[in-house]
Amino acid sequence: MEYLQELFDLYEASFGQPKPELQDPDSNAVGSPNQNNIEHPVTVDRKKVDLMRVGGQSATDAHERVHGEVGLDDVDAKGKLSATLGRTQQDGNKRGVYIEKDAEHKSILAKDEEFQDKVSQTSSDDLRTPNSKETPDALQDPAVDTQEEVNYNDDVAYLQTYGRA
Repeated sequence: MEYLQELFDLYEASFGQPKPELQDPDSNAVGSPNQNNIEHPVTVDRKKVDLMRVGGQSATDAHERVHGEVGLDDVDAKGKLSATLGRTQQDGNKRGVYIEKDAEHKSILAKDEEFQDKVSQTSSDDLRTPNSKETPDALQDPAVDTQEEVNYNDDVAYLQTYGRA
């Protein structure tokens, strides 16, 4: 029981209106295909495709078994295929590019990626400064000032005389 129930009752008695519910118990404003345990046809088709993929078929073969052969002139069929491939894209990489490195005919992107892997292999030794070019700390001149001093007085005088460039 609420501590303020007496106050609520007094308010209802004086104004004659019960306090409104925060949310309608049976609001149908937002529904889903899974509401009332009714299987939506789109959900059923997705589950069939997923079951075939788990069985070892590729996503395109499973899609064609469920939806039929994809005609290049049918926009809806191509849309369904792209939805299936987008949903089942490899590596969980949703908006990225998947490079098939083990394809029979490699794309230019796959060949370039393979070339970059060969060329850009660096080791920790490659990142080190060669010892022959290093000056030992004992031989370094402590009087060398490494910080650069900048005098902006000439710049300020120029701007005061001529204004901005």
